[in-house]
Order: sequence, then C-alpha cells, then structure tokens
Amino acid sequence: MGKLPDKKKGSFDDFYLRIRKKITDWFEEGKFGKKSGKWMDNFVQYLLIFPDLVHLMIKLVGDKSVSPKTKGMIVIGFAYLISPIDVIPDFIPVFGFVDDLLITVILMNKIINSGDEELKKKIKAYWVGEDDIFLKIKEIVAAMNELSAQIPKSISGFFGKYK
Repeated sequence: MGKLPDKKKGSFDDFYLRIRKKITDWFEEGKFGKKSGKWMDNFVQYLLIFPDLVHLMIKLVGDKSVSPKTKGMIVIGFAYLISPIDVIPDFIPVFGFVDDLLITVILMNKIINSGDEELKKKIKAYWVGEDDIFLKIKEIVAAMNELSAQIPKSISGFFGKYK
C-alpha cells in the first residue's frame, strides 16, 4: 500500500487523509474479500488514487490562473461527487466510490488531453500521489475500456445460458 502523506492543516486535508485511510483500512482488514490477484490489486490501487484526484481538482479550482472552462468542468465533476444520487450509492462500502472514481478519471483525462502545457505543469505540481499522474490516468482509462469491452460479452454469455 502507498504511504499516507504527512498530516496537513485544514479541514479538506483532514477529510482527504480520512478517505485515504478508510480505503487503506478496508483493504488491510480484508473487507475487499480474500481475493487477490492482478485485477483486485489494481482495483485497490485505483481506489487509493481517488482522494489524490479530488485533492488535485480542489487545487486546480483554487488556482487563479486555471481557465474558467477547466474550473467549470471540475465543478460539474464535484456536483456529481457530492450528489446523493449515484450509479453506485456511496453507502455501499468501497464499491460506492467506483462510479465517483470513474467520473473523476474521465474528467481528468479530458483536462490532461486538452493540450494546455501550462495546465499540465500545474497538474504535475499539485499532484500528491506516488505515481505519475499522466501514466496512471492512461492506465485507468485503458482498464475502463477493457472492462467496458467485456460487459457485452458477459451479458451475451449470461443470456446465452437461458436460450
């Protein structure tokens, strides 16, 4: 598991650390189940990145030099994150964060691919995660694409059993 950043001052930073610790604790306590392996290990790592992404988005919104368009996209993302209506309800331990993570990754992928080099420098400067933000976003998007390609096959296989 990744190490937690040093405790920072401020209520958001405390919230950030609490969420990161909660996900780490769930994993260490076996609340993900006893399964391990590439998919589950990647899933846990992706969930641990979620608080880092939220932290990054807050820093970008607070930066006066970030464009209003980018800030608007981030605010729309936050609207989904705080909305009580989710595809996967947040009260479901661990998995309730999955749709929030996916929305956040899609948003950050769009921002990163905007071509704004100054914005990329800011993203790199504000990033508190351990991994390279740009590579990690690409990795998660690739995993999402792979998973979404499997869904129709799974549905077809499921209904094929009952013909």
